[in-house]
Amino acid sequence: MTLSIKKLAGNLGARLEGIDFTNDLAETTIEAIGAALYEHHVLSIPASDVTPSQHTQIARHFGEPEQNATDVFSVDEQFPHITVIDSEKGDRADSWHADETFLEQPPLVNILHGKVIPEYGGDTAFISTAASYEALSDKMKELLDGLTAIHDYGHLYELGWRSGLPLGKMVGEALTKGLIHSHPVVKTHPITGKKWLTVNPTYTRFIQGLPPNEAEAILEMLINHMQKPEFGYRHHWQQGDLLLWDQQAVQHYAVNDFPGRRLVHRIAALHSTEKYIGIKTA
Repeated sequence: MTLSIKKLAGNLGARLEGIDFTNDLAETTIEAIGAALYEHHVLSIPASDVTPSQHTQIARHFGEPEQNATDVFSVDEQFPHITVIDSEKGDRADSWHADETFLEQPPLVNILHGKVIPEYGGDTAFISTAASYEALSDKMKELLDGLTAIHDYGHLYELGWRSGLPLGKMVGEALTKGLIHSHPVVKTHPITGKKWLTVNPTYTRFIQGLPPNEAEAILEMLINHMQKPEFGYRHHWQQGDLLLWDQQAVQHYAVNDFPGRRLVHRIAALHSTEKYIGIKTA
């Protein structure tokens, strides 16, 4: 089996072709997927024939499959670690975010399989939090070093409530779950060694340790900075695509602009596997 990889954008995104999912996946094939992901941060693979077991096998290469942290989405009855994201049930993620940053240990890698893809629209957009950090001035990098920020699950519902949606009750329920955690504004990727920005508009409530006006100005500047087009890649789904991304290098946005149904199966990998620690791919 010959694998080929094509780079799709300047700072992130590649397509890996040549994997035969009608046969068992060799460990060398899965290792090639891992290496390509950490080099390009977002990786798409033609995978119409991938099985739930193979989906899980790939996920386990990066960590332990997550068991639905928030109960927002439904799960596959046979594979409870597979989250079913279905537009017909109102499932959507049309805001910039990295998944579940309100957890002490957010997912490291997400792997989505496109089960039902609309005729047009429904792209998943990405921005590189590593490239956006690197583009900051040295003085701003120095300022951000040592700062932390609060990430809060309830912030998502509060934003909707402030926009006029009847979500006040859900804000209170989200807060009672206690899904709030502090993270450094800048982290170092354990595999690539690159620094990346952790703040996002969906879950980051505020930067700690600064007067509110200063903290709000810095957070707004960082969010606007990260969304510059040169840090981005937009994935145009094809039926059966397997789409992987490195949560420690990117944020994503599911574009809500499509007719009909969009159904994807998601596995999130938690807790880094020891075999990759210290390996530099960049």
